[in-house]
This record gives sequence, structure tokens and C-alpha cells, in this order.
Amino acid sequence: MKLTDIKIENFRGVRSLHLPLDGLTVLIGENNTGKSTVLEAIRLVLTRGFGVRRGGQFTEYDFHLKDATATPQTAEPISITLHFAEEQEGEWPDAVVQQMSEVIQLDMTAGLNHIWLQAKGAFQAESASFETKWAFLNSGGAELVLKNATPLNLISRFVPLFFLSALRDASQEFGQRGQFWSGFLKSIQLPDEQREKIEEMLREVNTSVIGANAGLTEVMKKIADAGRLVPLDAADPVALEAIPTRVFDMVGKIQVHLKSSQGAKLPLHRHGEGTQSLAVLMLFQAFAAANLAEAYAPESIPILALEEPEAHLHPSAIRSLGSFLETMTGQILVSSHSGDLVSRVPVMALRRLYKHNGETKIGRVESGVFTDRELQAIDYSLRLARGHYLFSRCWLLVEGESDFHLMLLLFELMGHLQDQVSFSVLEISQIIDKGEPLIKLAKALGIQWFLMADGDHAGNDYVNRANNHLVTGENLADRARILTHADIEHEFWRNGYDGFIENMVTNTRKGQIATEAAGDDVKKTKLLIKAAIKQSGGKPAFAQALVNEVRQRGVGSIPQTIQDIIARVVQLAGG
Repeated sequence: MKLTDIKIENFRGVRSLHLPLDGLTVLIGENNTGKSTVLEAIRLVLTRGFGVRRGGQFTEYDFHLKDATATPQTAEPISITLHFAEEQEGEWPDAVVQQMSEVIQLDMTAGLNHIWLQAKGAFQAESASFETKWAFLNSGGAELVLKNATPLNLISRFVPLFFLSALRDASQEFGQRGQFWSGFLKSIQLPDEQREKIEEMLREVNTSVIGANAGLTEVMKKIADAGRLVPLDAADPVALEAIPTRVFDMVGKIQVHLKSSQGAKLPLHRHGEGTQSLAVLMLFQAFAAANLAEAYAPESIPILALEEPEAHLHPSAIRSLGSFLETMTGQILVSSHSGDLVSRVPVMALRRLYKHNGETKIGRVESGVFTDRELQAIDYSLRLARGHYLFSRCWLLVEGESDFHLMLLLFELMGHLQDQVSFSVLEISQIIDKGEPLIKLAKALGIQWFLMADGDHAGNDYVNRANNHLVTGENLADRARILTHADIEHEFWRNGYDGFIENMVTNTRKGQIATEAAGDDVKKTKLLIKAAIKQSGGKPAFAQALVNEVRQRGVGSIPQTIQDIIARVVQLAGG
């Protein structure tokens, strides 16, 4: 059974949220946008005791407080609803349908089965305690009256949840009580004859080790003397074990060792945090392949919820992990802050959580919105190479290379650091349809956007296309601005930087340009700017030289049009 979506109301920092889920779902977004809250909500519904519990499950810290005067006792009730559904008729195994028939809701039109499981939390004044209640719902949202708790118990068998927090402990996960490791240990069974033979060998080894040390033999004698004071109820009461002498005890002490780069064999917990984290993920895969059906049910489809799986890994390992997520067993839910991981995850799997007017919103790329050609453009121009851009609050879309280099430097010069403001500058001249796929992507993911276009015919085309993506109530000036002059270099030339740019050109080249222009001032200016860029060492070097001059003159010398664009981007980013 696949979890298709979750609805959350009044749980922690989330007032209301409806999140669709896929086989692989990657939650991205800034801190405190609700990523961990989503994973915790799923864990809470699926992994705790069912029925009605007072004083348990939800606590006063779980309730959403709408303002400073609100209290958990007066807050709106918590509601978390998990929705399981078939994607095609007959998808669920007969065993699931038969055993869960009491709570399955059949969509007669589509012929698909659905199950809704809800956990609610509220303060009960009569008992002065917080109460948690689980219930299955019908398609209309009303609670179903069950004969017994069997469906509640079965849901954990058919949809087992495994939760790995960002602070996962490899020592704990590979301990005797680890959620995956313990299943392997319990499955080790030896025939009596083989077990007895192994235990006899263990006793012989133990006797040899202990007998080789006279001091240990003396220790045994002295401890045995304690029997004169305290009855030990045995003729030979003392034994020392250098190693476990029972297979049962030996199994419990199985450890994972890995070789270091120097060849030394070290216990897993002596390796780096990244290695330990990856080992835990691989353990889950091994468990799912070997023991899942036996430990739960043959029809079970596990949910693996991972908080920040990229923790402690270097970038190339993170990218490999991102690719690996698609191959993992079961339904995978991930929260991440890594652009490297996102770069290897299909854009359709992303769910960007963000805050708008205090409310948690979800941005996603829905099926059918983008053409294959547009998705390819997004992958090659953005996701695969610049996955971290998907975490920005606002994108400034510019036409060319000069715009890209200059605007980043000018933002910084005006006191707006890229990471602090959370904006990114994207060059779109090489993207199909004048960059429209990126505007569509920004809107789909809830990223603010603004277009800066050159003051020429091509620039007008960019702006006209952007105009098609305005929402009701928006003005074009809210989302796009055409430079007053042909391009950003001309914008500075016409605003007092003509002498500075011209002085970057050698006298010899100036003379050649004067001849080539033959009195055409427009052509002359264009050639001088082109020569200045070339002789400075290219557009990045030209941008740096120009910004150094701006720094000397002061930010007030920046053309007003560009100042206005920067101010608008900062505003859109929430600055």
C-alpha cells in the first residue's frame, strides 16, 4: 500500500498542509518550513500505540499556536490524516484487501481502493489532559465504527515505517536493539548438532586463553573463596570467559568492521560519521531484501523516512546517494538541505516547502505541466549543475554573461549578500523559449522571480514572454524591467562611465575604431565597449574592474534602473 498524501492541521509550526507523495519524495526548503514536521507526523501516526490514549502521544508542544496569546489548552485540535490509495485497479494484493476490507473505501467510478487513517489530538477539560485518538475515515471524512482494533494493528504490518533522524547513531542501529540489525540477529538459527559443535570449540578456545595466564587462574580461585561467605550454589561456581561460549551470546556481539584506506580493520563506530551514516542506509536495504516479508508481511511495502541523509558526506558521495535513492526498496521520504543531492533527484520528486504570510505552502512540478523538452532544459541548465539554486527565495533572470557577473557584484556592493538575501542570478539566453521554462519552474516551486532584459528588440521579446506568466493582480513592472539602454554595459556608459570604459582601450585600438565607425556614434560606442571587455581579459574581469570603479565613486553612481531592479529582488526575497 502506497501512502499517496498526508493532510496536517494545527501540528507544531504547520497550521494547514496537504502534501502529495510519490514513490520517492524529497522535501526541500529553508529551516523551520515544516520538513521535519511532515516526517514526524507520519511517524507519529504509524509507529505508536493505537486507540484512545490520555496523557500520551500529543503533548502541549505539538499544538499550533496562532499568536502569542494562544495556549495549548485553547488551541485548535491537531489532525493528521494519511491517505493510502491504489494507482491502478487491482494493485493491492488480495491478502491486503481481504484483511482490511472493513476500512477500505472503493471509488466506484475509478475502481480504486482507498484507506484514510487519522490521528487527532485535543485537550480534554474534564480530565485536564491531552487526548490522542486514532480512527479510519470514510471517503466523506467521517469516522468508521470498527468491530475491533484489528485494522489498526494490520496497518503497521502492511505499511511498516522506518525512521532515521538526522542524528542517527550507527552504534545504536547496529546494536542488539537496532530496528534493522535486531531482525538479522533473531533470524540466525543453527541446528542443535551444529550449535553444540561450535560451542565446544568456543569452550576449548576460552580455556586455552584463560589457562595461558596464571594471574587469571588465581583470580578464579579467590572469587571461589567467596563461596565460604556467600553461598554460590555450585561446586565449581566461577568461570571466566575471554570470548562468549554460547552461540546465542556470540551472535549478540557481532560487529561490523571496515578496512581503512591504510588497510587497517576498524569497527564501524571508529570510522567517520559519513561512513557510518551510509552503512545505516545500506543496512535498511539489506533488511528489506532479507527479512522484511518475514518480520512483517509478504505484501508489506515499507516507508523509509530519512532526515538529511547527506549529513557528513562529501559532495560526490551525496550525488551518488541522490541517484541511489531511486533504487531503494519501498517508499522513500527524504528531507534535505543539499543542492548536490537535489541535482541527482528527478525534479518531479521535489516538494519545496516555504512560508507565505505565515502559512506553510508546497511547491511542486505536477505531471503534464512541463513538456519533455522543457524538463530537459531545466535539467541541463539548472538542476544537474546548480541544484542549490532551488533553495533560493528569489531568482533574478538575466540575458547574458555580463549581466550575470555584474549583478552578483553589484548586489554585494549595495550590501545585499547572496546567501543572506537568498537570491540567485540565472543567465537564460541559452535556454529554450527565452527562459520561459525557468519562470514556469519558479512559479511551480513557489520561488519568486524577476526578469532584467536588455533595452533592445530581443529584450522586448523576453519581457513579452514574461508577461504571459503574470498572475491575476500582478503588473508587469512587478516581475520585469527593461534597461534604458541596449545592454548593461551601455547602461553604465550612458550614466557617467563612458570615460572609464574608453580608457580601458589602447590608443591604437581607439584609432582603429574611429576609422571603422566613420562618424557613427552608436557603432563607435558598441565597438569601444567590446574592445574594453576584450582587453580587460573577458566579461568576468571587465565586471570586476567596473565594480571596483563603482566602489570608488559610491553606490549612488550605479544607474537608477539597476538600483531599482536590485531593490525589487531584495523585496521579493523578503529582505
